[in-house]
Amino acid sequence: MPSSPPPSPDAATFTPRAAALLLARCASRAAAAALHARLLRCSRAFFRSPYLANCLAAAYSRLGAAPSAVALLRAVSRPNVFTRNILLSALLGSGLLEDARRLFDGMPERDAVTYNAMLSGYAAASRPEEALRLCYSMRERGVRPTGFTFSIVSSAVGSALHGQQLHAAAVRHGLAHLDAVVSNALIDMYRRVGLLQYAARVFSCMEEPDVTSWNSVMSAYKDHTLSSTVFECFLSMRSKGFSVDGFSVSTVLSVCSDAKDFSKGDQMLALCVKMGFLTNSIVCSAVIDFLCLSDRLSDAVQIFRGMTAWASEPCNALISGYARSGLMEEATSLFAVSMRNGVVPTEFTFASVLRWSSCFGLMEQGTQIHCLVCKLGFQDDVIVSTALTDMYCKLGLTRHARKIFRAVAAKDLVLWNTMLLGLLQNGRGKEALVIFRRMLKCGIQPDRITLFGALSACSLEGLVTEGMDIITLFKDKYRIMPSLEHYTCVVDVLCQAGMLKDAVNFVEDKLPKFSAATFSSILEACIIQGNIDMAELVAEKMVMRKSRLSLPYIVLAQTYGARCKWEKMAGVWRLMENQRAKKAQSCSWLCINSHIYVFTSEQILHHGKGATYEVLDLLFWDMMDQPKNREGLDCLQLLFDYP
Repeated sequence: MPSSPPPSPDAATFTPRAAALLLARCASRAAAAALHARLLRCSRAFFRSPYLANCLAAAYSRLGAAPSAVALLRAVSRPNVFTRNILLSALLGSGLLEDARRLFDGMPERDAVTYNAMLSGYAAASRPEEALRLCYSMRERGVRPTGFTFSIVSSAVGSALHGQQLHAAAVRHGLAHLDAVVSNALIDMYRRVGLLQYAARVFSCMEEPDVTSWNSVMSAYKDHTLSSTVFECFLSMRSKGFSVDGFSVSTVLSVCSDAKDFSKGDQMLALCVKMGFLTNSIVCSAVIDFLCLSDRLSDAVQIFRGMTAWASEPCNALISGYARSGLMEEATSLFAVSMRNGVVPTEFTFASVLRWSSCFGLMEQGTQIHCLVCKLGFQDDVIVSTALTDMYCKLGLTRHARKIFRAVAAKDLVLWNTMLLGLLQNGRGKEALVIFRRMLKCGIQPDRITLFGALSACSLEGLVTEGMDIITLFKDKYRIMPSLEHYTCVVDVLCQAGMLKDAVNFVEDKLPKFSAATFSSILEACIIQGNIDMAELVAEKMVMRKSRLSLPYIVLAQTYGARCKWEKMAGVWRLMENQRAKKAQSCSWLCINSHIYVFTSEQILHHGKGATYEVLDLLFWDMMDQPKNREGLDCLQLLFDYP
């Protein structure tokens, strides 16, 4: 980069036009400042006209010296519309949004460039409401929007209604199908608001789609888990002569990972090697993620080690791959090494590490990462705050989770759902319902996960009426129809309230297909509540439907045995064997000195046995000192009795 302006003509030929050409060629702030000083030394008459001041301010803004541009233009004696537009952009570049708005309101003349600059400022400041209002004002004042206008406003659209209105305006101005930039922006907008059919229609109406158009529509299909359509788009894109780029390949690879289509993923991997895309960090991260999901962690590590430079995306992918394979020590080690190699962690890095730390109960590592989050200034990021909330909830530290949750100013749906489900995991049903009501009062649009959390809270507290009201609310107001998991929650609500017969009738009325898991929940509730007759009825229904769960066969066999119906009991055992019904296998785990020990109830000897039982011994004596924990001693004693 040059530190001084390019060679200039002599004083006789040093005209404002020649100076403007030199300013356009400046490649550094120092060069622009040096040329500015030369102009002042030659003659201040150069700045009697705003032309040269505009050129100099534009150069300062382009080179990242917006404050210098602001200081220069505020001293111009006879500003014109170009002067004010450059000053407006410079103020926005300096982060002075309110000052820019005051200048905008006081401008005697505004054109499309003026409005576009102000719209960009609102979009960059995440203030979509003001951007949309300004767009309506622009239309009322008769200023014709450009393609750039629609591109900016589309990024601020957050609802389907506003998106359709913007699309209609683009059609009226003849830009919706002729301008590729506008069409691409509309496709991306419809993808964000969830209107896939509209995105596909915009793409099909484009006269000359480009690579960005294909990438945008493939991203829309990917978000709706239409993997086969993404593959078709990719093949059609190549057959029509378009050159795929790194974004195209990474999108298809991500679809292969999500759909677990390893054969197509291997073909994409070969294409990446053939076209040299592995030097692209985005593509490399998609490849690493695909290899980790297909149980080829060693290949992923080899790809990572072959990279010429460290980048955050591949590091995030490999950290997740290590953690997904249970190698938390390697994951945290890579996290530390990447920072030592100059890779600044992103919000996704923290989210990945915190997620897996909480899954393995690594409290010490989780709190250390929390300290690093605060040190690097990520505590206000909603993605990181969501990961921290989830971690502390999984570790049982709901007080810390609530503190982080309250500190987030702009809570999104994911954070609300995380707090709701986190409280449920810790048995705090009433608090979860309070969070649910607060969420609706704040105007957050709930989804199916929210419905599941609210119904689970009702189940935990045995609130039958409130659970039914929530189902009705989601149907009527939010147009969310319950699925099997939601109906299972309603069944749990009825079972908790002792309404076992109503639960059976509800399942038979609402579910079109037999659900072994739902009937199993009712059966367990019957056993817990000691309703033997209802347990026998439910078990018979499950056996008649040829359930492959072992519980109904065991219940029926024990019931027949208690009544001395030996032939029926033997028939049930034979039927269970014919259906190959199996008992659900579960496991327990303990973390000792950052090592995870996993074992099932059938395992007598396992790695780390001595250390495991020492920890259990400490837990046992700690519970002996806590009278309120006496009720759990019998269960824990069984573990010690087990050899």
